[in-house]
This record gives sequence, structure tokens and C-alpha cells, in this order.
Amino acid sequence: MVAGHGLTFRYRWQLALRLETIAQPDQCESNAAIKEVSTMKFLVIKHAIVEGLGIFEQFCQKAGIAVDYVELEKGDRFPSLEGYAALCVMGGPMNVGEEADYPWLVEEKALIRQAVQELQLPYLGVCLGAQLLADALGGEVSAMSAPEVGLLPITLTDAGQQHPLTAGLPDTLKVLQWHGQAVQKLPPGATVLASSAHCPVQAYAVSVGGESPQESRVFGLQFHSEVSAATIKEWVEIPAYRADLDVTLGPTGCEALTQAVRERLPIMNHEANVIFDNFLKIVKG
Repeated sequence: MVAGHGLTFRYRWQLALRLETIAQPDQCESNAAIKEVSTMKFLVIKHAIVEGLGIFEQFCQKAGIAVDYVELEKGDRFPSLEGYAALCVMGGPMNVGEEADYPWLVEEKALIRQAVQELQLPYLGVCLGAQLLADALGGEVSAMSAPEVGLLPITLTDAGQQHPLTAGLPDTLKVLQWHGQAVQKLPPGATVLASSAHCPVQAYAVSVGGESPQESRVFGLQFHSEVSAATIKEWVEIPAYRADLDVTLGPTGCEALTQAVRERLPIMNHEANVIFDNFLKIVKG
């Protein structure tokens, strides 16, 4: 799945054979070292138990990527970022400014700054994760005039049509939206990759080390590309999400949205795979 992975594996396999002929007793240790070197590990921060990587988890498994989760709803603490190839921050029902109710937001924003500014780790933030990125780096996030919930179109900007993260996507996508806040002011060094009439910042890249926008490795996605067959059923159990859905789509909105997602899911999962593959290529440099 990953470009160049097969060549790297063959090289390491040949190296293991040479090591075997030189030092047969150390074969197990050599193979273990090779396996350790080849394993890539992502750190994923979850703000709600039911809101994780979604379909991205399957893509990670297929690519042989190990995933460590921070389950904030369960009281997990933030670990050291040492040894991780990327940081992924998912959505959640809280807002970036609710630090009094969720004190760990302060520590999470500091962790995001450390990851992208000090360590220059690749970053992928989804919904709240995209908003936290903007807030942590000096942008502004606030409430929209009305929640955005449903399968709605977004359009790649000129920069998005040329960016490695969104390469291979159609110019216009229909994606799952479920948020009442949005990035109103981008952080320094940010470039919008996708937009919509109701929410101008649907996807963006941030250059944090003087690199060009095309070379950026830090991204925020306001929309939910990770949607799976279970997403709607699980998310309506979150009171804040259910309230936004009812306000936006009415009392029958849940059933209608569930059916619409079910019908479009193969296309959405394909587009999610494109984004994931592109992000993985960027991570591998």
C-alpha cells in the first residue's frame, strides 16, 4: 500500500539472510531488530470513546502502523511524544475554549505546539483536532451562525488542487459535517486547501518551519473523512451531537442522514483512503 515499502522489505529480507550466514545463533535477535526498525507508530488522541480513527484504523492496520491511543474520556494522561512518527487528534463534543470544564485542554494544546513546532512531527487533526491546532498556533475558533450537520459539498481551493495531501481527490467532494464551531482566523503560515459556502476553512495546511505550503506536514480537516458504517449510530448517543443534528436536520434527520451515509459510504471510504495514503507518504518523507 505504501510506495517503496516492498523494496525496503526485500532489502531487509536480504540483509537478514546475510546476517544468518554470518552469525546463525543471532538470527532471532537480527530479525527482531529488523521488525522493530520497520514499525511505524502513530499517537492518536481521542476526546470521546466513540470518536476514534474510524475507517483510518483499518488503513493503519493494512499499512502495518502501530497505534497508541490517549482516551481522555477514560482519564488517560498524555505520554511523551518520543518514538512516534505522527500525531493524530480526533473530534469531540467540547469546544477549544472550554478549559474550565476540561482542564486537560491546556495541556493538549501545549502538546500540539511541542509536536508541530519543536519536534516538527506530522500532524493530522480532524474536526475538534483541526480547531485545536488553529487555537494552539495562534488562530481563532468560535461558534458558527448555525451548526453544520449532514452530507455537504466542499471544494478544493487552487492550493488544494496542487497539494500532496489532497492529490487524487475530485475538485468537489460530499463529506460528513458535524460541528457548531469553526476556524475563523487561520494561524500564521496556514493555507486553506478546501472550503465551502457555510464554512470557509474545511481543510488547511500549516508551514511551521519556513517550508513552502507544498512541503507542509501539519494539517487540519474540519470535515469527517474517517466516517464508517457505525458512525451515525454511535455519535447520536452524544447529547451535544444529537442536539446539533435535531436543530439542523429536524426530528427525522437521524434516519435520513444514516441512509445517505450508507449509500455514499463506498465513495467516502475511497476518498478517505486517498487522504490517508497521501498523509502516510508525507509522514515517510
